[in-house]
Amino acid sequence: MTTRYGIDAPYGAFGFIFIALLYAAGTLYGMIPPYWGWLTGTLFLLLGLWMLLYSTAIKLLHRHRILALSGLKPDMKVLDVGTGRGLLAIAAAQKGADVSAIDKWSSWDLVGNGRDAFEKNRQAERAPEIDLYDGLAQDMPFPDETFDLVISHFVVHNISGRKKRERAIAEMVRVLKPGGILAVSDIKNTSQYREILEENGFQTRTYSFYYTFPFSKLIIAVRTPVGTGRSIC
Repeated sequence: MTTRYGIDAPYGAFGFIFIALLYAAGTLYGMIPPYWGWLTGTLFLLLGLWMLLYSTAIKLLHRHRILALSGLKPDMKVLDVGTGRGLLAIAAAQKGADVSAIDKWSSWDLVGNGRDAFEKNRQAERAPEIDLYDGLAQDMPFPDETFDLVISHFVVHNISGRKKRERAIAEMVRVLKPGGILAVSDIKNTSQYREILEENGFQTRTYSFYYTFPFSKLIIAVRTPVGTGRSIC
């Protein structure tokens, strides 16, 4: 059994490749000037192939970078918000964490998304059992202060509306234990997330990645309990 973590934003990836083919056809039939046609077509083709490469190979390595920067340790109680096919949740469980995962299972954001795909990947990677939940990031069914680490990868930007995104971040904060770690990886709106967290007493550190597609940032946030002096900087 092999792992299949799906293609992120599949309509975008195949859309770029389709546009590249249109430019190639237009150039061959003399409808587009050769220099402009081949240059633009090649650019769209490379973008599409980069998206496919990220989805099929790069993100399998990138997940370990995210978890390392998140300070994951064995026996931590971890929540993966917007888990999809289990990319982060399964890797965290393999490293000895007690993992829960939640998603609304949308195939628009990730091709083949669903519980069955998650479970097939978990079995393929021989990871321990993971508790799965159906739900939205902005309304999660967990008690306050439940998790040591809350992680979310390429999820929050898909939530339409600033207020709903703020609600999602607030929910992640709500279920986080005092002194816990919140790790939010995304392709945009990260300054908004950081502002919300810092206003709520979190120390934050931001990492930028230029090998993901699109480029992305990872915010690591810790709310230091009074008297501990804990810092991520």
